[in-house]
Amino acid sequence: MNCKLIFYAARKTSFCERALQKSFSELDLELVQTLFATDSEGLGIFLTDAFRKYNIVFVIGGLGFGDDKGIVSIISKAVADISIDDCKKLKNEFGDDGFVLRAQNQVLVLLPDEPEQIEAIMQGPVGGYIRANSKICVPK
Repeated sequence: MNCKLIFYAARKTSFCERALQKSFSELDLELVQTLFATDSEGLGIFLTDAFRKYNIVFVIGGLGFGDDKGIVSIISKAVADISIDDCKKLKNEFGDDGFVLRAQNQVLVLLPDEPEQIEAIMQGPVGGYIRANSKICVPK
């Protein structure tokens, strides 16, 4: 299944991308495009476009911000009027927690911007979630 990756206010981008890619083969995911958003407007445009083509989108970064620039704040405002079927916090004992949001057959995965934390979350809660919901996340 194809998916897209968006970096938002992330550091160590190439290391983060490599850490994410390690888990993709086990989950039958293929990264088809990587984008870089520097503000909430750009992030919104990229997300809208990504979900027109793909059912799974990963966003790395922005979890450490507590203000309006934080990814949690941005996504909360964006999905306020959308019916969310599932929202799970991905516990991360080593840093910022990640999140998975699902609306119908589309999944948004929010991950911290630390390679080691990405690997731990992908091998644990995200991998299990995607495997358990593979019938829901059908390709377009």
